Amino acid sequence: MEQVGFIGAYDKKDLLINIAKVLTNLNKKVLIVDATMMQRFRYIVPRIANAKNNIYISDYLGVDVALGFMNFNGIMQYLGQELNYDYALIDTDNIQTLNSFMLPKITKNFFVTSYDEYELQRGLEIFKFLMQPMQVYKVIYSANINNKEESYLNHLVEGTNITWKKEKIEFADTVNDRKAILDDQISKEVNLKKFSGTYKDSLEYLISLMVGEYIEQSQVRKTIKSM
Repeated sequence: MEQVGFIGAYDKKDLLINIAKVLTNLNKKVLIVDATMMQRFRYIVPRIANAKNNIYISDYLGVDVALGFMNFNGIMQYLGQELNYDYALIDTDNIQTLNSFMLPKITKNFFVTSYDEYELQRGLEIFKFLMQPMQVYKVIYSANINNKEESYLNHLVEGTNITWKKEKIEFADTVNDRKAILDDQISKEVNLKKFSGTYKDSLEYLISLMVGEYIEQSQVRKTIKSM
């Protein structure tokens, strides 16, 4: 099972759903783990009847979503079996679950943020408590990406144990893409045809970095175009 970390205070649920649906359309089995303090997925994923203490795994659009777990051992105990997934996407906004899901030990971690001051400061606060070196990809949402804002972001991580990987993913925060996200939330579907070409290009690039040599980028591109 390939584990991928998505770190930060930014609301990542729609991005993770879109990534997961592209992967499921590529015949991959995907688990999303909401290990955040906010647990936004709890408000969109139906709660199963026998859930105890708000800890459960439920299906959303053909993707399993785990809520309330602190580590993979807990998920395996809940399922009563080994994890039979191709990809586990771990959403965290705190140092506790970043460590308990052992994200510093995996090679694919993405820090997702806008340049909003709260999201930057709250997201990067996680890294202040990181005790070991960690390489992370930047994923930036902004309507106005410029060198000044990126320099500020780089300044905020000085003195921490993270270094940025050279590849960077930028999503233009457009009105059209926000509307597409809201439409998908209301209709409970993923329709990437409504999104801008730049959004789909960025999504393709991010997924290609995730899957590496396992899936050709041309396959990722073709699948996104078909959705």
